Amino acid sequence: MLRTILTFFLLAAPAAAHEPGIGPNGGMRVDAGPYRVELVPAGTAVNVYVTMDDESDIDTSKMTGTAVLLIGGKPVRISLAPATPGILSADTGVEVPTDVKGAVQLVGPDGKTVQAKF
Repeated sequence: MLRTILTFFLLAAPAAAHEPGIGPNGGMRVDAGPYRVELVPAGTAVNVYVTMDDESDIDTSKMTGTAVLLIGGKPVRISLAPATPGILSADTGVEVPTDVKGAVQLVGPDGKTVQAKF
C-alpha cells in the first residue's frame, strides 16, 4: 500500500511541475522546451515574454509564433511577431481576458518548435 502511494506521488510530481504559475510580468508562465513562456494579455493585445530556463534573456527578433486563444467561447488564432527584446506581441482585435486559456507555439532561432499551454 505504501509503495503504491509513493509511486503515485513520484509519477504525479513531474506533471505538476508544468502547471501554469504567475510570471514576473503578472501573466501565466509555463515551461516550454528550453524556454519559460509568459502570456500577458493587455486589452486587445497579447504579449508573450520568452526567457531561457535559467531566466536569461533571449533574442526574440529571430523567433516567430502563433497563439490560439479561447476568447468568448471561440478560438482566436493570432500570429505573434517580435516587438521588443524578449517579447513577441500581437493585437487580437478583441478584448482578451486576463485568465485566457489557449496555447502558444514558438519557432526558435534554431528552427525548433515548442508549445506552451495555458
